[in-house]
Amino acid sequence: MSCGSLASPSASPSKATASVAPSASAVATATVAGRSLPAAEAQRLVSAKVLATLDALKKKDGAALAAVAHPTKGVRFTPYPFVQVAKDIVLMRSDLAKAYTDATKRTWGFTDGRGDPITLTFADYKARYVWSRDFLVAPKTSYNKPIGTGNSIDNTADAYPNAILFEAYDPGPVPAEESVRWQSLRLLFEPVGADWYLVGVVHGEWTI
Repeated sequence: MSCGSLASPSASPSKATASVAPSASAVATATVAGRSLPAAEAQRLVSAKVLATLDALKKKDGAALAAVAHPTKGVRFTPYPFVQVAKDIVLMRSDLAKAYTDATKRTWGFTDGRGDPITLTFADYKARYVWSRDFLVAPKTSYNKPIGTGNSIDNTADAYPNAILFEAYDPGPVPAEESVRWQSLRLLFEPVGADWYLVGVVHGEWTI
């Protein structure tokens, strides 16, 4: 599916400016708005990175996870759908490479309802707030359109306006209880040159 040109239309240059090249700042601001891409185009661009990320998470492969991480921004981890850009933990490639053997405990946020600190090693955090289900075989997936909804506000479009969103959704083992037992994994990818890299991992579930 073609997504058309991503460049903004501009007026025809005057004779005085016809030969003037765009400034570096103008080029830099022509950022791909990944979230606005059609689902088919988003899937074409990042599906390989999605699979590599899911595989790395399932296999607990820190080196593979580091390889898909954004080279300068790292990866932000968010335990519930509302992203707190200034507060959520960010791990760089060097952190991710050793994450599964790192005994460092970090406070990743606070539990829904009770408000207790989520102070865990990466391995324990990942087991509860990232790979809480086997999302490689999730029955529902989507690109650039959230599936799971609840009381917690999903602000990923505001927190990552230039990122492509992938969501894997698991309704839970009991169909009649889906509304309170669903869980999802949201992965956000931003462009670097011609490639896309993981910048955000967001956990979704029913909240009070």
